[in-house]
Amino acid sequence: MASAPETLDHGLARGLVAFRWLTLGWATVGLVLQRAEVTRWWLGLGLLGAALVITVLTTQQARTRPLSAGSPLLFAEIAVAASLLLLETHVFEATRDQSLGWAWPTASIIAVAVAAGLLWGTATAVGLAAASTVGESWLKGAQQWGTTSSYSKAALMVLAALAAASVASVMRQAAREISIARARAEMARVLHDGVLQTLAVIQRRSDDDQLVALARDQERDLRSHLFGAAPSDESLTVQLRTVVDTVARRHEVEIGAVLAADLPDRSGTVAAALAGAAAEALTNAAKHSGGSRISLYAEPDEDGGVVCTVHDNGTGFDVDAPRSGEGIDGSIESRLAEVGGRSVIRSAPGRGTDVQLWVP
Repeated sequence: MASAPETLDHGLARGLVAFRWLTLGWATVGLVLQRAEVTRWWLGLGLLGAALVITVLTTQQARTRPLSAGSPLLFAEIAVAASLLLLETHVFEATRDQSLGWAWPTASIIAVAVAAGLLWGTATAVGLAAASTVGESWLKGAQQWGTTSSYSKAALMVLAALAAASVASVMRQAAREISIARARAEMARVLHDGVLQTLAVIQRRSDDDQLVALARDQERDLRSHLFGAAPSDESLTVQLRTVVDTVARRHEVEIGAVLAADLPDRSGTVAAALAGAAAEALTNAAKHSGGSRISLYAEPDEDGGVVCTVHDNGTGFDVDAPRSGEGIDGSIESRLAEVGGRSVIRSAPGRGTDVQLWVP
């Protein structure tokens, strides 16, 4: 099954197919209607024939795969577009303004902007605008470089690149968010009908207070993750103490907590990110370190941020070794990065572990 961005690119490619055919049809009609001014039929038909070949090939490609920045066909389309803009002035009498099929080359600008981004799309637009200006100068005479018509076409080409790149970027981001939302909704349905129901049954029927508390904590964490619970309004100090108590109770370990009295009052997403990362670091220490002491320290730094350190005297590990799972990467590093924070892990076999967390 194709991902959301790939499906979107397929749709954009198919839209460009329609644009190519329409502009090519318009150029052909224009050539026929103004046949009285044509001086080189062979050149006009040759240019439109080359554009037709590119249009047919891109139509076939759009059926099987999305736009690709490195596609040889895309380079061929740019070359044909430049040739059309340079040579079309030799198709008609010298008194006629340049207009044969100049809209068709815009498709290559849009294709590059969508596939390769704003920079390359703009560069393609500038290059084709230069080809158009040179071609028109041949018509008007070498002493006249640039006219209102050529400037207008150049501006429209650059605007096409800007619009295509911007719209494609916004649509891709929207497609990713929709895909994530659908995946989250599907996961929520599956877990609600299975895991969450099981945890609820445990809480109602179990006589083990510790098991009930564990089930309640797990249910709360799952619901928060699946249904996007809003960040807590509790202060950072309260959230860190809650994390320490929860992990200690859940894993039956003692955790020492030292929280500076002048700890900055953080709330909302920043505090939630730091508390969540600290919870993961404490959980890792409780489950994997094998140490007898686990501690959490939190204090302000000289720049106004907050530094939180989780220390254990366990077996330690090689921080450069490949890691399995997503505990550190997903629950610590990514979570802090979302609020502009970072983490540093110091450990070695037999020397315990320090996990330093920082948020601005």
